[in-house]
Amino acid sequence: MNRFKRWYNQNRKTLWIYIGIIALILIVIQLFNYWSKIDNEKKLEEANQVQTSNNVEQYNSVTLDEKESTITGEKLSTSQLSEVDAIDMFIEYCNNQQISEAYDMLTDDCKQEMYPTEDVFKEAYYDKVFENTKKNVGVENWINNIYKVKFNEDFLATGKYTKENTKQDYITVEKNDDTYKLNINNYIGKKEINKSSEQNQVQIEVLEEKMYMDYQIFKIRVKNNSESDIRLDDGQDIKAMYIEDKNGVHYAAYTHEISETELEVSPRETKEIEIKYYSKYGSEKKINKVVFSRMILNYKTNSQKYNYSFEIEI
Repeated sequence: MNRFKRWYNQNRKTLWIYIGIIALILIVIQLFNYWSKIDNEKKLEEANQVQTSNNVEQYNSVTLDEKESTITGEKLSTSQLSEVDAIDMFIEYCNNQQISEAYDMLTDDCKQEMYPTEDVFKEAYYDKVFENTKKNVGVENWINNIYKVKFNEDFLATGKYTKENTKQDYITVEKNDDTYKLNINNYIGKKEINKSSEQNQVQIEVLEEKMYMDYQIFKIRVKNNSESDIRLDDGQDIKAMYIEDKNGVHYAAYTHEISETELEVSPRETKEIEIKYYSKYGSEKKINKVVFSRMILNYKTNSQKYNYSFEIEI
């Protein structure tokens, strides 16, 4: 012990110099690591800001989440950015409770099919989506002129955010002359078909096709030129009424939504009905046929046996 004390007394100054140097080196290393971390975080933040500026654009009332199509990955064109402007204007009207101005932005088809009056639009759409409050809205191009739109509470105003309060819509933008109009609430649009086919003195004409994101509706006209009662479906197979696309895929009708009387056509009667099909919208989907594969002639007489079933495809 005395030897150690003597050694320490003799080398004390040198020993503390070494300890100080080591401590200084450790402090410098710690500082270097700290500043490197700060610098890396700053660079990462700057990189994220650059990427955000490249992919996100803020409008008055909406945020364009991506400048590319979600489906195709293609960059949005100038005309598509103008379509986003139209959606932004519609959302701004709704956020400011300018119901008349928002309603005026709907296409005539959308009004006719879904919101025939401004009061209906307010009750069925505005009140349910906006609930008399301003919404934070994110927009992304789905494909072509169709946009996926998400509505969230303005959490800066309410102080809260919950995913349960998020609402979603698909909005289609159409340009008429120099004016942009909208189809909302998942309504894509419609087109005229006007094709017909006839069997056993029964003619079925497909008048038009209405497209929604989750289903399609075909409006048909049935002319029973015979002296017999007919029925469009015998009710034995829920897939008997269907549409067929260009790839041969069948999409069955919502048979549970069709009443018995709608399916029945009296002798010499002409009837128009609309039939909904389980067919999601696809820009490349092409429907080639509308098929009624189990129609019944004299259905009241043959209600048990259905010996006189026949098929019409248009």
